[in-house]
Amino acid sequence: MAERARGEQRTSTVVGPVVRARLGPGGRGAAILCALLGLLPVTPVLAWSYGLAPFAVWFWSATVPSLALLAALGVATARRPHRRRLHRALVVGAVGGLLGTLGYDLFRVPFALAGVRLFAPIDTYGVLALGADSSDPRTGLLGWAFHFSNGIGFGISYAVLASGRRWQWALAWGLMIETLVVASPVAGVYALRGPGLIAIAYAGHLAYGTPLGLLAADPERTVGRLREVGPHTTAYALLAVLLVLVVWQRPFGTPATVRAGQRVAPGPSALVLDGRFHPQYLRIPAHGCVDLHNGDPVPYTLPAAVGSPRLEPGRTTTACFAAAGNAVLRVRTSDRPYAGGFVIVDRTAVADRQADANRTAAVDRAALADRTVSRSGPEGAPR
Repeated sequence: MAERARGEQRTSTVVGPVVRARLGPGGRGAAILCALLGLLPVTPVLAWSYGLAPFAVWFWSATVPSLALLAALGVATARRPHRRRLHRALVVGAVGGLLGTLGYDLFRVPFALAGVRLFAPIDTYGVLALGADSSDPRTGLLGWAFHFSNGIGFGISYAVLASGRRWQWALAWGLMIETLVVASPVAGVYALRGPGLIAIAYAGHLAYGTPLGLLAADPERTVGRLREVGPHTTAYALLAVLLVLVVWQRPFGTPATVRAGQRVAPGPSALVLDGRFHPQYLRIPAHGCVDLHNGDPVPYTLPAAVGSPRLEPGRTTTACFAAAGNAVLRVRTSDRPYAGGFVIVDRTAVADRQADANRTAAVDRAALADRTVSRSGPEGAPR
């Protein structure tokens, strides 16, 4: 009996910590809480794609509070020795998620340079979060900040539950994230179709999981190296990324071409120069319309709009879109890679629905008048 008791004691000594580690650093409850908070930043994309509520509602009620809570937990656990393991996981997850997001984006850059609009969803996030009619540097900054917050959140969720595991587990984590995207309405909303685009998306998430997995495999070593750089390396890294985004997007001013496009008409409007929309992204309600002024000397046709309207040089044309549900439409003026722009159909945008209905009716009346004129002379005389 004594030998059996000693054997049980030895077993509990060896197995106990392993079991606790699998439940998450710092305890089951804290790990699960942090994992859930790490997943909340992406909620607006999913909720909006399912048509549950405006993107902005979820952004300000889920994304922002969850990030604030994670930051507070990171500061609080740093001061509590009994939460040291949880703090390490939060740090490793944040840094690993940040580097993973950079790896994910760098992997996609060559395809974007070749004309594949892989980064288009990011700009739509800012427009939707602010409920804006069109994109500008402020929406661009917010969209990219949201993009990085998702990557960091996913990294934290992984690290608090899987720190210490082999790095290949993070590859599976990245592939699982992309699988959930492909299986959800998000893929349809953003036209993620075809083997080529899906292959790029999956490969990009392998690039995301690699640095995350390598850092989370040995969290103590990772945190030690970060401390060798400085006492607040994680905070400085996050601030550095934010500063780079601010310098890149320049949110304190709006380019003259974008301002001119926004002034074409009340509501969503753009100026077409060199075949491109300025601003690039326009947001409308279901069955809504945009006003486009063609500043080029050549005409363009918009096959994506109702009736394939023709943009005549020097004239403003109203283009309407038939999509009834949430969607991001690629509106081309030609076959050139970056020609045209994007129209975000947001069925939760109800404030201007009546105005758009009136504009649609005006377009119909104008089309009817054109058909009448084509059959008769200026005074109604037969031609």
